[in-house]
Amino acid sequence: MLDRLRDQEVGRESRQGGFSLVELMVGITVGLIILAGAITVLSNLSFSGLENSRSIRLNQQMRENLDLMRRELQKAGYVAAYQVGVTDWSDSADRDAVEAAIDTFGAITLGDCFDADGDTIADECRCIGYSYDLDEDGVKDDPGELFGFRQNGAVIESGTGVDCAGGGSWEAISDTAVSIQANGFYFKIDPDDSVDYEIEEGGVNEVGCGAGDVCLARRKIIVAMDAVLSSDNTVTASLRDEVKLKNDRYYTEP
Repeated sequence: MLDRLRDQEVGRESRQGGFSLVELMVGITVGLIILAGAITVLSNLSFSGLENSRSIRLNQQMRENLDLMRRELQKAGYVAAYQVGVTDWSDSADRDAVEAAIDTFGAITLGDCFDADGDTIADECRCIGYSYDLDEDGVKDDPGELFGFRQNGAVIESGTGVDCAGGGSWEAISDTAVSIQANGFYFKIDPDDSVDYEIEEGGVNEVGCGAGDVCLARRKIIVAMDAVLSSDNTVTASLRDEVKLKNDRYYTEP
């Protein structure tokens, strides 16, 4: 009886033995494979998150520049044409002065132009000049009412008292974290949504303006921008905006 109990106890102990060395090594190997996979997934997620963060930053900086240019360009051509107690519409001299102001303030100039779209026409321009009646005196007699935007190297600049020939004082508005691409920034008058009408009695002539005609110009400006992050040129973005000028230009065709 005692021997039988002893044999049962020995059998129970043998069945409760641990893992063999081979089993232990297999378990460790499987665990390392799972751990390596988890580390790879986490690394990829972290890198993807960093790329997304950089792309968002680039787009945000570019959008801020485009929004600023949109707001400014929509002021182009504004004139405080009617001066209370001063302007007399029955006076031809007053009318002529107002028309002259609308003409001069409404002029848009483009400079440093090139062919960006391959149509052999150099009508995409790195600089735009415009003006508006900042002091609301109805007269364009102050260099401080001349404004512009341009690309200068890898940055976008704005200026007051400037022209596209390089005159005036310019300063950067784009962030140093953003590098504007060569030939990647331009202004263009949209040929599909800009038109010059001849003003005639009783209406307008949509055919266009000839020499000596009194005309009305309605314009839309295309603004395009390609840029990369200065710290990582693999992060790129391309934005495009269309700005409908609120103030039409009234002028006489030379």
